[in-house]
Amino acid sequence: MSESLEKLHNRILSDARLKAAGIVEQAEEKSKQILEEAKAQAQRDANDILSRASLEAESIRRSILSSRIRTNRLRILDDIASTDQFEPTLKRLVLEAVEAVGTDNALVKVGFRNAQKKNLQSLGQSLPKGTKLLADDTPIDDLGGVVASDPEGKTIFNNSFKARIERLDNQLLATIASTIFG
Repeated sequence: MSESLEKLHNRILSDARLKAAGIVEQAEEKSKQILEEAKAQAQRDANDILSRASLEAESIRRSILSSRIRTNRLRILDDIASTDQFEPTLKRLVLEAVEAVGTDNALVKVGFRNAQKKNLQSLGQSLPKGTKLLADDTPIDDLGGVVASDPEGKTIFNNSFKARIERLDNQLLATIASTIFG
């Protein structure tokens, strides 16, 4: 009887060892799976962070570049009255403003830093009859430009360089948005 009790004891011990080995094996497999999933998630998180950082860095780079371009553009516009392009540019700005107001009796205010009176006088001869021209040494909107209105001041068109830049910036943003978002 003691022999059969010992066999039973050994068999129970053997079964327990097999069951424990199976449980340990399952636990090791589960821990490997959890570790692999955690590594994959960590890699996805790292890629996401790098992607966002890259986009932010590109945005900052573009902002700096845009700022430099704007500064250069404003410096060029500030000195335009002393260039040979001034007279044709001025005529174009005035004609656009008068056309936008839509009357032959427009009141046109021109303001540029360092503008010479002879350029402004020759401009007056090319305007539609009835248009009044007011010249100012103070630049309109800090950069210079043209503002036209009807005689009552109900319709006003600001064709200063600053207003034109803002209109173009808005058009550019609209174009970019429609390109990106459809």
